[in-house]
Amino acid sequence: MSPPSVNLTKFRPLSAIKRALVAGGRRPVRVPVGLFRGVTLDLDLAHAMQKYLGLWETETYPFIRAAAARCQWAVDVGAGAGELTLYLLLKSQAGTVHAFEPDAAETAQLRANLALNGVADDPRLTLHTLAVSTNPNPGFVALDSLGLDAGQPGFLKIDVDGQEMHVLQSGAELLSEGTVDVLVETHAPSLESACAGFLSARGYACSVIPNAWWRRLVPEARPLPHNRWLAAMKRARA
Repeated sequence: MSPPSVNLTKFRPLSAIKRALVAGGRRPVRVPVGLFRGVTLDLDLAHAMQKYLGLWETETYPFIRAAAARCQWAVDVGAGAGELTLYLLLKSQAGTVHAFEPDAAETAQLRANLALNGVADDPRLTLHTLAVSTNPNPGFVALDSLGLDAGQPGFLKIDVDGQEMHVLQSGAELLSEGTVDVLVETHAPSLESACAGFLSARGYACSVIPNAWWRRLVPEARPLPHNRWLAAMKRARA
């Protein structure tokens, strides 16, 4: 008896991936798998195939899913092209989302992606073109100045290529008084240790999210040699 035939055209993720591989150049594509499944992103797949295939920073996805499921507010510091901001707007119950991205090119991409997903004018979102820091000069803002409710659970993501401690220090009061799930992308062992020490002193249990073993086969081709994540949550919740 011959095995039944399988119509792979009915397997939509596979069909979408095949179409994406055939056509090149930057264009809007609907992500078929992974954390951002169903989100439309303007991508050049020659350089962003891992985002399309759900492999970019996939090690962080379990933490993000858990944090997004319980947060009432969220802050995306170093929002880049806005993938996480979109996830929070489209797939979480967060009533307030702050996205920070001072780079003009990244901000333009973020705005384009918001429009592609119909959330460019979402009243929950505040988009800042400022850097987060304790610096009192124009062009900077502190987390503690945002007026976030420390009595509600929050989610803070930080990806700022070396300025992690400045961001955390700017929210010392919020982090001390609130219950916040914190995800920090770290780029140096010393900074990772400093961030963990700062959060631990404020009642957080910290753990490193290491790079997956298969990154040796499918690297993310990052410019910095040290690149992994520090996850933290209040000890009572952990």
